[in-house]
Amino acid sequence: MKRFLFFMIMMFAAVFAAFSQVDEELPKGDVVLFDGFEKGNYWIWAGFDYDQFGVHKVSNGANLSKEWASEGRHSLELTMEAMGAGMSKSASWFYDGTNDLSGTKYVVVDIYNPEDYTYNIYAVLQATNEWKWCQAAQSYLIPKGVHTVVYDFREFTGILSDVRRISINSDNWIDLNKESHIYIDNIRLIK
Repeated sequence: MKRFLFFMIMMFAAVFAAFSQVDEELPKGDVVLFDGFEKGNYWIWAGFDYDQFGVHKVSNGANLSKEWASEGRHSLELTMEAMGAGMSKSASWFYDGTNDLSGTKYVVVDIYNPEDYTYNIYAVLQATNEWKWCQAAQSYLIPKGVHTVVYDFREFTGILSDVRRISINSDNWIDLNKESHIYIDNIRLIK
């Protein structure tokens, strides 16, 4: 039994290690604030996949909040409906607009998870007239608490002068039978 338990712990550790670690040291470079949520809210939530007729998303809110902020007075509260058995456990929140993110190597986000649940969070930039999908290789497991995550976009720097959409996404695995939320703040670009 001890061997089985040890094996299970090692398997869990290996799976967890496959995801990037949170709260690592920030890469060196010029830091530019992209959104601190102090000048309003330009983010919306997706109720369906990007074609608007696809798989249901559990995201159901993107609102300014004073409940928590890593800088300033506001953050963005991202809410999700219950994720019960047989339901979608995927959520997406995005900011649309033409943005010149030339030279950006990393996108850094502060995240607060007040729930007793670990979320799987990743970031995507969509660029050019073709809306090319630029997904950071990292996916972060965000347990309860405050965390800083660094998304690496160095492989896409050649097309980031024309970013059309920035999105924060969550793909989760277990049931959560109540509405839940996380907060994001202080989105920075490192060039």
